[in-house]
Amino acid sequence: MATQLTHLLLAASGLAGTAVAATVRTSSPLMGWNSYNYYDCSPSETIMQTNAQGLVSLGLDKLGYKWVTTDCGWNANYRDSSGQLVWNPSLFPSGGKALGDYIHNLGLKFGVYSGGGYYQCGSTNQPGSLNHEQTDANSFASWGADSLKYDNCYSVSNTTMADYSSAAGTSTRFQTMASALNAAARDIVFQVCQWGVGEDIGTWASAIADSWRVSNDIQRNWKSIWRITNEVIPYYKHTKVGAYPDMDMLIVGLKTLSYEEERFHFGMWAISKSPLIFGAPASTSLTPSQSLQILSNTEVIALNQDSLGEQARLVRRYTEEEWDVFAGNLSGSRLIVGLANWKNSSSTVSVNLASVLGISSATARNVWGASNLGTISGTYTTTLAGHQLQLLVLSNIVKSSTTPKSVGYYTATGATLSGAATKTTCGSGQCLPSGTKVGYIGTGSSAAAVTFSGVKATTSGTKLVGVDFINYDVALDSAWSDGTNSRNMTISVNGGTAKRWAFPISGGNWYETGRLQIEVGGFQAGDNTVVFRAATTGTYAPDLVGFEVFE
Repeated sequence: MATQLTHLLLAASGLAGTAVAATVRTSSPLMGWNSYNYYDCSPSETIMQTNAQGLVSLGLDKLGYKWVTTDCGWNANYRDSSGQLVWNPSLFPSGGKALGDYIHNLGLKFGVYSGGGYYQCGSTNQPGSLNHEQTDANSFASWGADSLKYDNCYSVSNTTMADYSSAAGTSTRFQTMASALNAAARDIVFQVCQWGVGEDIGTWASAIADSWRVSNDIQRNWKSIWRITNEVIPYYKHTKVGAYPDMDMLIVGLKTLSYEEERFHFGMWAISKSPLIFGAPASTSLTPSQSLQILSNTEVIALNQDSLGEQARLVRRYTEEEWDVFAGNLSGSRLIVGLANWKNSSSTVSVNLASVLGISSATARNVWGASNLGTISGTYTTTLAGHQLQLLVLSNIVKSSTTPKSVGYYTATGATLSGAATKTTCGSGQCLPSGTKVGYIGTGSSAAAVTFSGVKATTSGTKLVGVDFINYDVALDSAWSDGTNSRNMTISVNGGTAKRWAFPISGGNWYETGRLQIEVGGFQAGDNTVVFRAATTGTYAPDLVGFEVFE
């Protein structure tokens, strides 16, 4: 559980003016309760005390839910004569120190909230911490705070609350607060909440914070689960013990998803090593008992809190069939496998264990089903309900000796281009492995195609193809209207029917490559022609670096 604090000396290399500093880290992702998802920016002393007590009364604290955070709306619209933030006396008559003492006396951790802008989120006059970082860090410490959620509103001006420009995504304001916390007289866990704005977030935020937000706010709908899952995928490169990708607070218990979708949501957050912070009231009279049971599933919690701290990765995508395979290492030489059905209806799926996971056989445990499946080998087949995430823990793993081997790599800039498709030579260390890419693969009047000739295969049939792509079309402003961050591209082989794949976010900018492993049919023994195109009218495909064929 995320209760043991460790101090890690981390150099925030590559950040101008950044010094080496001791930063408080947790041994596993935080688990707890936050006021925002249910009470918005209107918390109160009574609300916080009631829900803190609710965690204990429901036994959720014993499962790891120990961090209780008052989100936006707690402070008055002024600073006191010494320049310190003030708890709104009407809402918190006893003040911050008393609230912290109350929470601590329950055996819980006290989380506070502020932002690196002129004002706090949800207000037009409640002061933020910009230019007051050390004063506020000292205040947080004096109140007994154990963690700080640091938001991003009014970051550029005092008139625009949510700014998604490059200026709003810089690391400077967050580094300034990290340094202030390091100088304060108390261990405080730092949670960066910059909504996925800016570039190279995993690089700079993992160097200064215990967690960082990967996306704009979660909405109360199923589409948000798809959007945020696609955005967290590349952060496996930065996730480790003491550095976790924050997929935003859980909406389990808010009566907006089906229970199957709540299990999917909770399970995906867990295996991605996101903090598990829920916002539904810690009360059986306000939150459905089945939702509380989902939040209380000890086996799923154990996946999130596993000592390796390794994020599960997307290892196979079947876009037209609407399902994915995720996999990640666990302690004890085990593997977590997630079979994600994005379809509204049930679907029968099959996983070739050797090809997809590199496994000959293993002992399988169905986590949500709380059942042992015995030994599985060869091909694992199961039927998933609509929007179901099946979680399998594999142990006693026997690795396969017949995993696919590369038979050739093809660089996009070596292909034949048509339409508006454009070659780009990237800088050092960019657009790997080739250092080049093809962009503007669009539809309409400038419809583009990237055509590869002479693609070798020794046998006919379906091949595993690793597509190296770049997509940094993060949904920021569009997230409020169910925007998506995936880009779609079709692939056709030898003039066959084109098939579509949805490509997630690839990395931290428009020059960091990601790889999507897919299975493409239509190959013949010998030379083949493979064509990549945009899939959706009026939109672009991801930038293409190249692809590798495996047999």
